[in-house]
Amino acid sequence: MRKRIFSVLLIAAVLLSSGASADKQSVHAAADDVIRITIDGKQVTLDQAPVIQSGRTLIPIRPVAEAIGANVEWNQPTSTATLVLAGVTVKLTIGSATAQVNGENKTFDAAPIILNGRTLLPVRFVAETFSQDVKWDAQNRMVIITEDMTFAKNSNLKEWLLGAGAIIAKVNERGGADPYLIGMFERTSRGVSAARGILRNSWNTSNREDLFDTIYGIANFGHSYNFDFDVEMFKSLSSAEQKQILRTATGVDAYMWPYVMALDKKWGEKSIRAWDWFRVGHLCRWGYAAGYITLEEAYEIFEPIAKELRATFKSWDEASENYLDGYAYWGRIDVSQTPNDFSRRTQMYDDLKAQENADARGLLFDPKVWSEPVKGIL
Repeated sequence: MRKRIFSVLLIAAVLLSSGASADKQSVHAAADDVIRITIDGKQVTLDQAPVIQSGRTLIPIRPVAEAIGANVEWNQPTSTATLVLAGVTVKLTIGSATAQVNGENKTFDAAPIILNGRTLLPVRFVAETFSQDVKWDAQNRMVIITEDMTFAKNSNLKEWLLGAGAIIAKVNERGGADPYLIGMFERTSRGVSAARGILRNSWNTSNREDLFDTIYGIANFGHSYNFDFDVEMFKSLSSAEQKQILRTATGVDAYMWPYVMALDKKWGEKSIRAWDWFRVGHLCRWGYAAGYITLEEAYEIFEPIAKELRATFKSWDEASENYLDGYAYWGRIDVSQTPNDFSRRTQMYDDLKAQENADARGLLFDPKVWSEPVKGIL
């Protein structure tokens, strides 16, 4: 897996107690009507209105940064903010129209300023340097920020990611997860916090490097390898030894050994691969929402996984059933005792399938991805 660095929207907010201030003669409100900012169609709450300086619109940094997961460090003596998001490091100095992007100088058309204790950045810098799609809606006086999807072209990887992550998004619905959002959570400070919380608490993953390590481990040494080891170990025993284990097993082993062998008979060489592959998709989506990787990187990581899924399974029903069986194996769930988490998640899948036809946003489980080649970005 190549770990390319892609430019992303990288804005951050620093609450400054002192430093260079804007020239009040050259800075003024953009208009009588307040300028608004939206990210992915959701209006951002601002504590400082955007302004125009020398014909350039400058936007307050903090609320936008919090929405996309940027980390910020402020150097008071040099009035420099260091911003890090998805492996991209940017250094900005108040009053200077030159920034460092991963160590390379880049000049833009209006220097950052401090106004009312807030750092403001030119929106054009956002558009040209950080690969977000930024538009100006003059009629509604609105700066519209969305993910730049030009890299995706005609890719169908979004459909693969949505289908693979629909069940887990439903599981986290009360925490704000939405199966139709590519990051599962909105690009807001709350969404970033939710995605980071899942990665930290459930995966012991707190940064970009952790995320890559976790994805690599699952893709290459996931629970399917543990399952295969259990199967091979049991099969290596004599018939008498197998009967002895099944007869004397207690506790979890009493129902898990028969279940493991039943799953082996059911899936054969497919093992419980979808359990691992779906989870790689989950990590890609949460990692994007948390600001650890770019969306382009998420697509790039999942592309070979989507190809494996399509080569191994025939439909969302089959792949999802394999994923749920893998969940029961990992969770050591006695599937004969219902209701349980396995039966509840199975019902979630059935509910999602039944509801998606009525959702104006389209299909969560697009069947076309199984009948046509994976359209990636590599």
